[in-house]
Amino acid sequence: MARRLRRPGRYPATIVALLVLIVAAPVLTVTHRAPKQPLAAHAAIRDALRSPIVVAALAGTHWGSAEASPLDGQLERVSFFAGGREVAQAAVRADGTVDQVEGLAHEAIPYGDWIAYEPGVLGALALMFVLMAGVAPLWRLRNLDVLAATTLVIPVVLLQHGYLEGSALGALPGLGCLLLRCSWRGLGQHAAATLSTPLFELLTQRWQPEQRVRVLRMLLVALALVFVMVGVSSPNAVDVAYAAMEGATRIVHGLLPYGHMPGDVVHGDTYPILSYALYVPLAWVAPVDSIFSSVDGALTIAVLAALVTAVALFRSAAGPRISSRRRAPDAEAAGLRSALTWLSFPPLLIIASTGTTDVVLAAMLAFAVLLWRRPGASMALLAVAGWFKLTPFALVPVWLAPLRGRRLATAIAALVAVSAATIGLVVALGGIHGPAMMLHAVAFQLNRSSLQSPWVALGITSFQPIGQACVLALIAAAAVRLLRAPELAADNARIAALSAAILIALQLVANYWAFLYLAWIVPLIGLSLFAPDARSSASAPEVPAPAPPRIPPVSDVVAVLSR
Repeated sequence: MARRLRRPGRYPATIVALLVLIVAAPVLTVTHRAPKQPLAAHAAIRDALRSPIVVAALAGTHWGSAEASPLDGQLERVSFFAGGREVAQAAVRADGTVDQVEGLAHEAIPYGDWIAYEPGVLGALALMFVLMAGVAPLWRLRNLDVLAATTLVIPVVLLQHGYLEGSALGALPGLGCLLLRCSWRGLGQHAAATLSTPLFELLTQRWQPEQRVRVLRMLLVALALVFVMVGVSSPNAVDVAYAAMEGATRIVHGLLPYGHMPGDVVHGDTYPILSYALYVPLAWVAPVDSIFSSVDGALTIAVLAALVTAVALFRSAAGPRISSRRRAPDAEAAGLRSALTWLSFPPLLIIASTGTTDVVLAAMLAFAVLLWRRPGASMALLAVAGWFKLTPFALVPVWLAPLRGRRLATAIAALVAVSAATIGLVVALGGIHGPAMMLHAVAFQLNRSSLQSPWVALGITSFQPIGQACVLALIAAAAVRLLRAPELAADNARIAALSAAILIALQLVANYWAFLYLAWIVPLIGLSLFAPDARSSASAPEVPAPAPPRIPPVSDVVAVLSR
């Protein structure tokens, strides 16, 4: 490690990261404030139990404990548990009145389509994911990445059965492993690729390349049809889908969503303005005014975003066509495996069937990385993603660091132009006080409290600011690394890995985590950890391709896998 730190270009990044950590940790710790409780915990639980609606929701649940946590300064969330499983929740106002009640004991799923939660469906998707992303021999770091990604189905199953804290904790091993691997892929030296054989090719070694491509095409079409049928017909959209469509409907009526949203979704106006504005065409055709309205449009957009992301991953892995009509079979097979890796990621079908905006964000991030060699277009799309979900703004320093001269000016101009147009939209809808109203509403995400947090589950919320300081240190280290060695940024996979690492780290230190957020990072991991090896520079001289690895006969498959 000491020898690595002394290498040119790495030591300054480490020093800057340590300085940021040393300064940010105490500052964030001192300024950290727990959300204000509108009611004492025992008072909120008492008032909830006085409500006939809560009593009806708890009937037959055999609940044994209750916890109260503040949502904001006016609402307290009271959760009732049978063992470690949440069976009901209620929002209690500061005056003791119950605002909303949700009985969970008799709900088979939290949101999305029940078909996507079926063990057989999750198992089949997991098997396809391993076959498309895994390689032989098994003793490869890539397979560790595949295993880490596969374990992320655990928090989905735990949340399905009401284990909120268990869901947040169940994601830690997989996300932690992927964070370390993406950080190393982004900040470390690019190691030479080791010879390996995709598992799918190993199992189909006797097939001709054209036959293998035909089977992969059929699998991709079949999986796309599954997404359309399950996603578009989903009967249980997530509240984020309703919030996006209700906010878009307010814009259609000429109103700023902030302060004008219906109260059926708690803090439904807590998202940046583009989370609503981009859904305006749908709201124009099918307005949504309450949770009793149809959000089929949001479900359709989520499914389309998943399929468009698959196309992006296909084109990235397959590379350019060798003629106007076709690609080499091996290249097309690589692209098809990449697309299938994304679509077969087990939680994705559930995520798409909720209609959440997180799948749309995933598409934005994937295309922003693919447009990396065009700084203006890439930064413009990243800015749109930032005004859509805020979190992508954390990537801006890293994306600007390796740029120079005209490319840097173009990227900054794109960022400013998109931001100015967005603020202009807010002012046009809400007047000069519109931006302040948006900031006030969005701030809820920074101050909220939730049981779906590893910090709360482990009882270590006092250490959360230190974790947030570590994220700032990671961003600083990545920016300095690329600032001193801009040639490293010619590798799209490195940018994708750094972006995935930062987004994973932000999810881990946030006040709230849901498996829906996994959609953000999987395309970036597909473009980095699961990407075919490529030269780091487009201008590098042509070199002969290495000889393909010898594929053993079927009788030796076990021996190959155990090497």
